[in-house]
Amino acid sequence: MRRFAPLLLAVFLLISLSVPQRTLAQDAPGLSLDVRAGYDGSYRSGEWFPIIIDVANDGADLRGELEWLFPGQRNEPAFRAMIDLPRGSQKRIWLDVFSRSFARNGTVRLIAEGTVLAERSIGLDPIDNDRFLIGIVSSDLALLNSLNSLQLSGTGGTTVRHIRPGELPERAASLRGINVLIFHDTDSTSLTQAQRDAIELWASLGGQLVVSGGVNQQTANGFNELLPVELDGTLTQGSIAPLVALATTPLNDTTVPLNGVIARPGAFQLPGNSGLIFVHSYGAGQVTFTRFDLAVLRGWTGEIDMWSNLLETITLFTPASAARLNQTSLLQYVLQLPALGLPSAGILLLFLLAYIAIIGPGNYLVLRRVGRLEWAWITVPVTVLIFSLGLYLVGFGLRGGQAQINQVAVVQAAEGQPRGMATTYVGLFSPLRASYTLTFPNGSLVSETRGFDDPPGRPAAVLASDGHIQISDVLVDVASVRTLVAETPIDLDLLVASRLTRDGNGQIVGEVRNLSGLPFDSALVVRGTSFQELGSLVPGASAMIDLSSAPRTFPWGVTLPESGIFNRRQFFNSLFSSDALRFSSPSASGGVIDTEGVYLLAWAERPVISVAVNGGQPPQNGLTLYIIRLHEG
Repeated sequence: MRRFAPLLLAVFLLISLSVPQRTLAQDAPGLSLDVRAGYDGSYRSGEWFPIIIDVANDGADLRGELEWLFPGQRNEPAFRAMIDLPRGSQKRIWLDVFSRSFARNGTVRLIAEGTVLAERSIGLDPIDNDRFLIGIVSSDLALLNSLNSLQLSGTGGTTVRHIRPGELPERAASLRGINVLIFHDTDSTSLTQAQRDAIELWASLGGQLVVSGGVNQQTANGFNELLPVELDGTLTQGSIAPLVALATTPLNDTTVPLNGVIARPGAFQLPGNSGLIFVHSYGAGQVTFTRFDLAVLRGWTGEIDMWSNLLETITLFTPASAARLNQTSLLQYVLQLPALGLPSAGILLLFLLAYIAIIGPGNYLVLRRVGRLEWAWITVPVTVLIFSLGLYLVGFGLRGGQAQINQVAVVQAAEGQPRGMATTYVGLFSPLRASYTLTFPNGSLVSETRGFDDPPGRPAAVLASDGHIQISDVLVDVASVRTLVAETPIDLDLLVASRLTRDGNGQIVGEVRNLSGLPFDSALVVRGTSFQELGSLVPGASAMIDLSSAPRTFPWGVTLPESGIFNRRQFFNSLFSSDALRFSSPSASGGVIDTEGVYLLAWAERPVISVAVNGGQPPQNGLTLYIIRLHEG
C-alpha cells in the first residue's frame, strides 16, 4: 500500500481540482442578494411565475450566472440568466420559472467560473390549480382580504395575494397563473411599458382587470386604452346605494366621491343602469372600472356577494400546459417523420437482407469458387466497410447534410389587437449525432419537452441574456428530433375585422374579412361546438357567417388533411378533444376553447418565430394555427 500511496494522493488531488465548488458558508465579500418570488410568495403549479433578484456588488468586477432551482425536487428544471456586475453596480434581474410539482422552497445562486459566490433560499406557497387567485395592487395591504372566503362556482375556493407594483411580471405568460388583477390607490403610470404590455395581452387572453376609481385618479391613468370608460377628470358626490342589488345587505354610508366618465361602446353597467360599475369584454377577458374607491366598501357584509356577481371564472386556453406539467410535446403527435424524406422501413429491411446474403453465403460461395477460402479474413471486413460507407452516404443523401427545424405553433389573439401569444413546439432534427446551440427571440419563455429519442440525463439548459434566449449543448442522436416549447409575444401578421350579431334564436350571424396581406388557409368560425368552414380567404376577401344551422360536432366534424409533414387532423384532436391530450388549463372543463366566445381559426404553412442553430438559419418547416377571438355586437 505504501508504494501506491503517492499515486492515490495524486488521483485524489486531480478529482478534487476537477470538481467545482458547490456552495459557500457565506457570500463572497462585497456581494448581496435580495430575492422575491411569485405573487407575494405564491405561485400556481405548471404556470410561469416571476423571480425578482436584486444584486449589489461592492467587490471586484465579475461576470457570471444567476441560477434558480427547486432543491430536493425530482425532474424540476433549472433556470439561468447571465449577469455582468462591475464594481459598485446594482442590478435587478427577472427570471421566469415554473414548477411541475408543489415545491415549497427555491434557491437562487450566483455562480462565476464554477464557484457559488452567493446563495439564497426562500419559501414558496403553491396554490392548487382549482383555486381562484386574485392579485391586489394597492397601498392598502388589508384591502379585500375578505375575498379569501369568496366561493365561485367551479372553483375550489379563492386566494388573495397583495403584489407590489414593481413586482408585477413583465411577461404575459407569467401572469396566467392569476385570474384577477385589482388596482387600487396606486400610480399605474409608474409601471414599465413591459408590465403594461403584459397586462394588456394577459387580459385579452382571458384575464380579468379591475381598476378602482375614487380621488386617486392616477390608478386609472396607466390603463386609459383598456378601460370601458373615458375619465373626464372630474369628481362628484353620488350614492352607491344601488350596489345593494348585487347583494342582500343594505349599505349605511352611501354618498361617496364618484369619477366623471363617458362609457365606451360595448360597455355595460352593473347593477342595471346605476352608472357605478362599468364592464366590457376585452378579447377573451374583461376589464372593469368602478367609479368609486373600493375601500369605501370595507366592513359592508354584502361585499363578498357583490364580488361573486362581478367576477367570472373564465377558462384559460393554455396550449403549453401539457408540455410543462407532463413533458408532452404536441409536435411529437403531429410531426410525420416519413414526410421528411427519411428511408422507409422496407428499404432498410432490403438493405439488411442484402448485407446478410453477401457477408454470409455470398462471400463463402465466391471464395470457394476461386479456391481461396482463407481470404475471408480480408473480404469480410472489406465488405463490412463498403456497406457501412454506402449506408452512410445513402442516409446522408436522404437526410441532408445539415440540421433542420420543424415547428408547429398556436397563436392566440383578439380581433383589433396588434399582438398575440405564440406557443411554438420546436423540433430540431439532426442527420448526425451532434450537439447544437439554439437561439430564440428575446422575450421567449423556453422549456424542454419529451422528444422522440432524447438522450437520458441531458436536459437542455436555458440561459437568458441581453437580447436573446440561448440553449447550448443540445445533443441530438442520429436522425432524431429534440423538442422544446417557446411561449413568445408576437406582432400579428394575420388581421381580421368582423361584424357579428345574434339572430332571434341567439345564433351568430354576420361577416368576417381578411385585412392582412396574407391568405387564410382552411379557415373556420367556431362557437362552442358549432362551427362553419370558410375555406381559404385571400387578402381583402370576406365570408358570410351563419351558425344557426351549423353542425355541432367541433372538433371531430372539421375536415382536415392528415398527409404532409404535419398531420392537421391530429393537431386539432390533440388541442381540442376532451379525451385526447387536452392542451388547456389543468382546471378547465371540456375540450373547446370556451363555450361563449366566437373564434376564427385559420392555418398558415410557415414558422411563426425564427430559431437560429449554431448562429445560422437552417431550413425551417412550420405550421401555425391562429385562434382569434372575434367581437360581437
